[in-house]
Amino acid sequence: MATAPAIPLRFQRAEFESKADLSPQGRAVLAANPHPTRLIEALGAAKLDRDAVHALALMLPHRQVVWWGCLAARLLPDLDRRKTDLAAIAAAEAWTQNPAPAQAEQAAQAADQADRDLGPAWVATAAGWAGPSLAPRGQSAVPPPPHLPGTAVRTALVLLMLEPALQGRVSHADWLELGLALMRGENGSAAQGQLRRRLFEPAA
Repeated sequence: MATAPAIPLRFQRAEFESKADLSPQGRAVLAANPHPTRLIEALGAAKLDRDAVHALALMLPHRQVVWWGCLAARLLPDLDRRKTDLAAIAAAEAWTQNPAPAQAEQAAQAADQADRDLGPAWVATAAGWAGPSLAPRGQSAVPPPPHLPGTAVRTALVLLMLEPALQGRVSHADWLELGLALMRGENGSAAQGQLRRRLFEPAA
């Protein structure tokens, strides 16, 4: 399923055990597969797609994991009509192009303006949490724990599956395909295009 990653992956066993929110079956797979690529392969082979998404969200570098959320949110057919949600995704995308502290701060502000019950706010939150500090400007820096961006994107992906336009039509397996494309060093546009066609284009 997975090939050797083209980008360096984060993998801290203790972090996975406490932060990845794996199922009991997923934790058993983790115990038997302490190598990141083999872990994703084994989770996929066991059809534990939710666990594979959770694991990959913690493994991908922050830029790639935020971009994963952006790719998923851009599948929303009505995103262009949702002003604050669109602004949140645009801010997250801007951070992936220029991951400077000011861009992270702007993404966090955009997240605060969006609906926290919907996925786009959490994609922007991921970019904000990928910045150098969780504290407002002018206060002492509070470095964010490294798992936070992946946790935010994981939340975004779950909420996106509940969107009326996507509910029942997209699964963790679909999100995993997007994430695996990024792990292989691709930009994800091809995988996103395939998923968009499956979701919205009539079958021939």
